[in-house]
Amino acid sequence: MEGRELKALIDLASEAQCTFIIDEFYSHYIYSRAANQSYRMISAAEYIDDINESAVVIVDGLTKNWRYPGWRISWTLAPKSVIELIASAGSFLDGGASNPFQKQAIALLEPDIAIQETIAIQNHFTRKRDLMLDRLQGMGIAVEDAPQGTFYVWANLSKLPAPLNDGLSFFEEGLKENVITVPGMFFDVNPDRRRSLRRYQNYCRISFGGEIEKLELGLASIERLIKKFS
Repeated sequence: MEGRELKALIDLASEAQCTFIIDEFYSHYIYSRAANQSYRMISAAEYIDDINESAVVIVDGLTKNWRYPGWRISWTLAPKSVIELIASAGSFLDGGASNPFQKQAIALLEPDIAIQETIAIQNHFTRKRDLMLDRLQGMGIAVEDAPQGTFYVWANLSKLPAPLNDGLSFFEEGLKENVITVPGMFFDVNPDRRRSLRRYQNYCRISFGGEIEKLELGLASIERLIKKFS
């Protein structure tokens, strides 16, 4: 989401008197930037003058943008009344985050460190994204929209030979080659199965979040799988 879109969203929340919760866990995974930019970050906080008067709640953490998933450290930017409710609920549910980890996390949030982490993430994940897009295209798997954030590809399998042109079958056959994908139908919002049409049947989600050596192994497995049915 671009800055102008974030500002429009914040303005809409205020006008509609409706609280918007904005998830910024992937906000450092940005693959488009100007030629003179070494990195790029986007946050709704830039467009909020007074958080206590805002109708926006922002959540972020170390799990994705800093690549510290095991620490389970996150934070919320919101009006004081909301923070008090979150703190009360968190204390009741899990006792809160580990204090030693919280103290160590403070250093990671220093601007210079955060920028270094962002540059490293954007350079490394751009390389992995481009590798995946290039290899998938060579296998006949289409990606209509290259990912501009996060580390997932929404892959169109419709041109693959049956049964691989179905996301669920692609997943099941992939397990035999030690590769895991997520069938597109799992992302269809269909409460109580009220809609008979199966959307995203010919799609799957493929992650390039792992280390590049594992990514290359996974891509080789997918290529081997497609050759098996060609």
